[in-house]
Amino acid sequence: MKNLKIYTILLIAAVAFSLNSCSSVTSSPGDAIVEAYDFMKNKQFEKASKIYISGKGEKFSEAEAKKMEGLAAMAFEQHEKKDGIKNVEITEETIAEDGKSAKVKFTVHFNNGDTDNENADLLKIDGKWFIKV
Repeated sequence: MKNLKIYTILLIAAVAFSLNSCSSVTSSPGDAIVEAYDFMKNKQFEKASKIYISGKGEKFSEAEAKKMEGLAAMAFEQHEKKDGIKNVEITEETIAEDGKSAKVKFTVHFNNGDTDNENADLLKIDGKWFIKV
């Protein structure tokens, strides 16, 4: 009986953890940037492509999303030439007064010691931040 309680607690904890890890972690514009790079780093190009939207703020068509997956894969290859991504550091995050758009400055740190300073514009749609391209 004691083992049953332990297994039940472990099962509940595992389910709670898996549900939490499936949810998007884009509570801030910077989180969206980090999430996009994490997806690329882990070769999850389809997931990475879903964080991007057009410059007009529209979600991509299926064909456009496939192109974005290809671009994410190409970015991954470029990152691998620098021994992969070590981490992404958000250096500045500016959210507009209306809370619907943001600008993020960040630095990508690579395992070979190189860094890239980047900027991104984001839009908040249905409570989630998306990166404009």
